[in-house]
Order: sequence, then C-alpha cells, then structure tokens
Amino acid sequence: MQPHQLEYFVAVAETGSFTAGAQRVRVVQSAVSAAVRQLERELGSTLFVRGRRISLTPAGEALLPRARDVLCALEAATAAVAATRGQVTGTVNLGMMHHVGGFDLAGRLASFRRRHPAVVVQGRSSTAGTRDHLDALRRGDLDLALVATPTDTVPGVHLQSLDSEPLLLVCPVSHPLASSGTIRLEQIADEAFIDSPAGWGNRLLVDSAFAAAGLRRTVYTETIDFTMAQSLVGERLGVAFVPATLVRADPRLVALDVDPALIWTVRLARSASRPLSAAAAALAAELKAGTPSPEDP
Repeated sequence: MQPHQLEYFVAVAETGSFTAGAQRVRVVQSAVSAAVRQLERELGSTLFVRGRRISLTPAGEALLPRARDVLCALEAATAAVAATRGQVTGTVNLGMMHHVGGFDLAGRLASFRRRHPAVVVQGRSSTAGTRDHLDALRRGDLDLALVATPTDTVPGVHLQSLDSEPLLLVCPVSHPLASSGTIRLEQIADEAFIDSPAGWGNRLLVDSAFAAAGLRRTVYTETIDFTMAQSLVGERLGVAFVPATLVRADPRLVALDVDPALIWTVRLARSASRPLSAAAAALAAELKAGTPSPEDP
C-alpha cells in the first residue's frame, strides 16, 4: 500500500468520480483508476460501487477515515521536518465562493504564495454554496472555507468576517419602484425573484430577512451567477438582490437601497473542533490580514 494509492482513493471518494478525482490530484484518470484497482487487489476488497456516480462499499467506508488519517500524518511529518528549516509546507483545502464581492481574494492568495511557496492551496468550489462548505468543514473535507452566512454563529464552525457590503435590489428601469431610491421588503413581497439556489449565502440572508418580517415571496428562477441574474432582470423576468460591488452598469437596470439594509458578509470559516495545520493557519492569517481578529485560529 503506497501513499499515492490512498491519496487517489480519497480524492475519488470525496469528489464522487474518477474523473473529478484525477483532476483534483492532477493525474490522468487512467493512472488513478489503475492505482485504485491495485489498492483493491492488495486489500482483497472492492472499495467502490462503480456506476454513473460511484459510491463507497462497506470496505471503502471503513478505509476512508483511516486513509485520511494516514495522509494527514504523512503531511504533518513532512511539515515538522520543514519547520526545522523555518519553512511551512503542506496542502490546504480551501472552499471557494463563486463571488467574493470587494474582498481581494486573488491578491491575498498571490501574497501567500510569495511568502509560502512550498504550500499548495487546493481551491474547491461547490454548486451547493455556503451550506455545503460548512458541512465539508465539519466532515474534515476542507481545512478552510469562504462562506457568506447570514450570522456569525454556526454550530461546529468558527467564523470571522473578512468583508461586508449591502445587497441592493436590482429591478428594470421601467419598474414602478425604480425611482424610489430606497425600498422596504413589504413593497416587493409580491415580486418574482431571480435568486441563488437554496443553501447559498445570499439566499440564506434574504430568506431569513423575509421570514423575520413575516413575509413570503416567490422565486421565479435560480442562478448562481449574479451577472446572469441581472441579465434576466434586464429582460423584465423579475427582480434580484445583488451585492453592491457586483451591480453592473446597464441602462435597463436600476439598483435600489433596502431598508433595513441587508448586509452580505464574506467570512472565513474553519472547524471549531479540529486544529489547523501550520499551512492552513498561515493561509488563514494571510486571508485575515487587516481584519479585526477576536481570537487566533
């Protein structure tokens, strides 16, 4: 049993396919498949039920947490030796957001790479948004994640705010409220909304605000792309809440303030029960640079 076999096995298990697993470890799919088959032969057990979407067998379920432990131990050993030379090494699995508003994520990652060139940051996006990242943190699939939770308190997760901005209501220039400047939720409860899918941070924020106001609304269609949402609004298919820095200049659209304000906050999240590796702690410090820190990671 070789470390790379366990690495490939974990990648396939966590991504749900050999193709995605190979992309994560940056190896051709045939090599990943061959390594997993060899591991199965050595163990005398089938690890995956192979189909359109693979799943773990009982043997695979038993191996997965232990394989993760072995890989973590190997990474910790490498990091311990590197630390004697004053170097931080390792891999950090970072949950990424499709949009981070005004937060300069690219700049922070570039700065981190200059400071810690031996650390690999594996960015992982999710089609299920903030809620999926929080679950992945609790499972140990992610070390850190950028999320947009409506509050700064989530069970099992430590959160720190990185950047905040208001959500604006984008509506067609021909909308009856377009000249209002500011609107209240009760004025738009009957509108058709273009919104993110359930589980995404901005959707959680807006749903919570309407529920707190005792209002119900209708989501006409869903998209994870704020640019697409605004294009749909431009075609008068509905209205949309959009972070202020992501509102685009379009003569067909008007952006209105909301009273009370809906504040969309990008936060850095980590497990509250699992300590960070040296590499993950270094990345967390870089991402939090210049923001108030109530406690260390």
